[in-house]
Amino acid sequence: MIDKMYNSGKRFIRYSAEELENARKVDMVDFLERHAGFNFKRAGNYSIGREHDSIVIDPDRYTWHWYSQDLYGKGAIDWLMKVDGYRFEEAAEILIGNKPLNNTNSARDSPRQNTAQQARQNDVPVPFSPPAAMKEQCRELFAYLGKTRCLSDDVIRYCVSNKLIYQDDKKRVIFCGYDRAGKMRFAEAKITNTYKKYYPQNIAGSNKAYSFFVPALPTARHYDPSQLYVFEAPIDLLSHGTLMQLAMKKQCAAAGDMSLYRPDCWLGFNRLSLSGLSEKALEQRLKDDPRITKIALCLDNDDKGQAAALRIKQKLESKYTVKIVKPPYGKDWNETLQAITNREMNMALKATSKPLKK
Repeated sequence: MIDKMYNSGKRFIRYSAEELENARKVDMVDFLERHAGFNFKRAGNYSIGREHDSIVIDPDRYTWHWYSQDLYGKGAIDWLMKVDGYRFEEAAEILIGNKPLNNTNSARDSPRQNTAQQARQNDVPVPFSPPAAMKEQCRELFAYLGKTRCLSDDVIRYCVSNKLIYQDDKKRVIFCGYDRAGKMRFAEAKITNTYKKYYPQNIAGSNKAYSFFVPALPTARHYDPSQLYVFEAPIDLLSHGTLMQLAMKKQCAAAGDMSLYRPDCWLGFNRLSLSGLSEKALEQRLKDDPRITKIALCLDNDDKGQAAALRIKQKLESKYTVKIVKPPYGKDWNETLQAITNREMNMALKATSKPLKK
């Protein structure tokens, strides 16, 4: 550790990679028992909070979830930042430098952080406050969703114009969810930085029952409000819509008449993101819309996703027509979209680079 004080009065602290790695690997059960006074009970290989049974520590004793607050993290640094409101530098100083928790002047001292912290300690909902929107053009949003994620421009613009997504002042893509009265009740942030992998973050106070949802449009081609397609993440939902557009373009090209193409073809039925594998949003949607009779579970093609799909299918198939639809390529629907987009791009490049026949 390097700890220097400059003549200006500013302090510089730098930790080694080994020190940071040790801080990240802190046993979460021991940490929370010491840090927050929580007690835990065993449930199989998992540890569940006695005071707050929505706090669950995975068998690795490193990954944690606070389900009632829609919080998730890996290690003590994530807990100090997401739950207590410390900055990364402060969290590291607490874990590595043994800085007392109650002596650190941090962001948690703001009125909003105090309210959130008190609500979490009492295990009650945190007040929801959507992130401020970027006032300038949303270049990062279009670049990330269009170029990196391969979503169609029509799909992105439809969502932006209908206030389903926007770019906040931190240059994150915000996916919005609304209740029946049209009030925003949910927001999920996705960082547009492509250099590092970041997990999507549910904004504090979000109600997962009103997760990201794109309703069927009455004027769309093959409008059928009885159908609901369910995904794990908003980007998978929009990727599926883009894939439907690509499929119709191919059909029109094969028929020799591109005038038949309808950009709104993807809006013929309802699409819902669970923002993970929680069933809250699905239960709320079925309660709000009795027209839904057919459900397609388009969850990730991995062990957790398919186990959840099977569980939901068995739960609902007595009342609804339920089918499980797996992405054809890769783990999820965005990986499928990227695979198809890149393959077609490579085919186009090969076709245009062929020499002319003599």
